[in-house]
Amino acid sequence: MPNLNLEKNSFRKNLIMIGVDEAGRGSWAGPLVAASCWIDFQHHHLLNSGINDSKKLTHLKRKQIVNSIGNLVKYSTGVSTEREIDNYGLTFANVIAMKRSIFSLVGSINSLPNNSFKKYIIYVDGKYKPDFNKVDDHLGDNKLNIKFENVIPLVKGDSISKTIALASIIAKETRDSIMRHYSQIYPKYSFNTHFGYGTAKHKEELLKYGVLAFHRKSFKPISTIYSQ
Repeated sequence: MPNLNLEKNSFRKNLIMIGVDEAGRGSWAGPLVAASCWIDFQHHHLLNSGINDSKKLTHLKRKQIVNSIGNLVKYSTGVSTEREIDNYGLTFANVIAMKRSIFSLVGSINSLPNNSFKKYIIYVDGKYKPDFNKVDDHLGDNKLNIKFENVIPLVKGDSISKTIALASIIAKETRDSIMRHYSQIYPKYSFNTHFGYGTAKHKEELLKYGVLAFHRKSFKPISTIYSQ
C-alpha cells in the first residue's frame, strides 16, 4: 500500500507536494486525462484508508474514495484531446495534460486563506521526467513556470505515495466517465466496458462500424483502417 512518507517530509520542509498521474495513454480512442493532487497533511488521518493504485481498485471503490475526500484534498484534472495526441505525439500530449492540471491546482492552492506555503515539489508517476516549460506555446494563457529541478519522476509512484495514488484514481474515474458518456452516444461501441482500449471487441467494432471522430488516427490499427 502507498504511504504518506513523502507527504510528511514535504510538510516538514514547508513545501506543497503535488502528485501527478494520468490515464488513457494506451487507449485507441478518447482523451488522455491527467490529475494533480495535494493532500492537506494536517488532516491526513481523516483520509480514506483504501487509497491505492487505481488499477488495484474496483470502480465502486474508486468512486467511494473520490466522494470521501471533501476538503482534505485539492485536485484538478487536465485533458489532451485525441487531436493533440495525433498532432504532437503521446509523450508531448501527456505533458500538456499534466501541466494543465497542475496550473489549475496551483491556482486553487494559492487562493487558500493564510497559505504559508511558498514552494512546490511535483512528483510524477513513472520514470520519465517531463519538462513542463517546453509546452507553454500550446497552453495559451495557462502558463506556469515550473523549475525542472522541482519535478521528480517516481517509478510505481502510485504504489509508493498516497498523493500519486489518489491522482491515479481521479484521472481514471474522470476518463472512464468520459468514455461511458461516449458509449451512450454511440451504443454500438462498448466504450463503457473497454473504455477505448485495444480489446478484441473494440477491434471487431471498428471493422464493423468504422472509425469515429475521437479515435486516435495515429494509433494502429486505427491508422490502417482510417486510411482505407
